[in-house]
Amino acid sequence: MELRTDDKAPNALSQPLKDWQEIVARAKEISKTRMRRVAVAAAEDGAVLQAVVEAKAQGIADAVLIGDAKKIKELAARLNLDLSGMLIEQAADPAEAAAQAASLAAKRQADVIMKGFLPTSTLLKAVLAKEKGLKRFEVMSHCAVLSLPTYPRLLNITDGGMVVSPDMAQKIEIIRNAITVSHALGIEMPRIALMAASDVVNPNMPRAMEDAVISKMADRGQIKSAIIDGPLTLDSATLPDVARSYFLESPVAGRADVLIANSIEEGNIISKSLILFGGAVFCGVIVGAAVPISLVSRSDPPRNKLASVAIAVVLSEYLNREGGQA
Repeated sequence: MELRTDDKAPNALSQPLKDWQEIVARAKEISKTRMRRVAVAAAEDGAVLQAVVEAKAQGIADAVLIGDAKKIKELAARLNLDLSGMLIEQAADPAEAAAQAASLAAKRQADVIMKGFLPTSTLLKAVLAKEKGLKRFEVMSHCAVLSLPTYPRLLNITDGGMVVSPDMAQKIEIIRNAITVSHALGIEMPRIALMAASDVVNPNMPRAMEDAVISKMADRGQIKSAIIDGPLTLDSATLPDVARSYFLESPVAGRADVLIANSIEEGNIISKSLILFGGAVFCGVIVGAAVPISLVSRSDPPRNKLASVAIAVVLSEYLNREGGQA
C-alpha cells in the first residue's frame, strides 16, 4: 500500500534545531500526522533491531524488517525485543533484502531505508539501480550531525563514511548534500567551513587552493543557500576566541555549522574523536538519494541509534515537502 502524501505536513521550522533532543522531538511531531516507515535491509542485526523498536515505542517511526525471518525473530527474542506490529518480509540473501527495501522506497511504501547486516556497497547497488529511480545526485555522502555539550549548535561533519578522497567536483556535491541536511534542520543559511591545516591560502598546499576557489564560487552564487569559507582549521572554524586571535575576517570562523573534510579518514577521525572524547551524540545519515539512508553501529549507545533514525525521518519530511532542492 502506498504511503499517503495528502496528510497535512508539519510546518517548516521557524528556528534551527539545536541538539539531538530537538531532532527527536521534531521526528515525533512529523510522525503524528502519519507514522513514517523505515525499510530495514537485512534486519538480522541486534543494534538495528534495538533502534527501530525504540523508535516505534517513542512514536518516531515504524519499520518493515526484511531478511531471514527466522533469524530476525530469534535475535529479537534473545535481546528481549518486542517486534509485535512490525512487518517481517522474507528475503533469500542480503542482496535480495536490499532490493526489496529499495523497491518499497521507490513505490513510496517506505520513507527511509536502513542498513542492516549487509555491506554498504550491496545496499547502495540496490538503491542506485536505474529501474528503482532513487538516484537523485551523482554523489551520495554521509553526514555525521553531532550534538555537543560544549557547542551552541549542531555540527555536521562530512564526509566520513562514503567518498574516500573527493576531488573538487565531488566536494562541491558533498557541500550541496550538507546544505540539504542543514535546511532540513531549519538552518536557512548554514555556515560551512572547508577544513585545512592552516587558515592561509598557500599556493604550496593544493587543498588550500581548492578551498579558496570553492569559497569564491559561493561568493559569486555558484553554490547557493550557504555561507562558505576556507581554508579554515578546526579550531578557527569552531572557536570564536581563536578566530578573533587570528584576526580572521570570515563570516564562518568561530561559528561553523558544517565542516567539510578532505578525506574519509579525516571526517571519520574528527567525528569519532568528538563522540568518544567530547561527549557528542551522533545522528548519522547518508544523503543524495531520493530517500535518506540510516545506519547505526553495534558500538553506538541507544541514544545515538535513536537519533540516527530520527534525523532520517526529519530529512525525509523535508525532501517530500521541498523536493530536496537545496
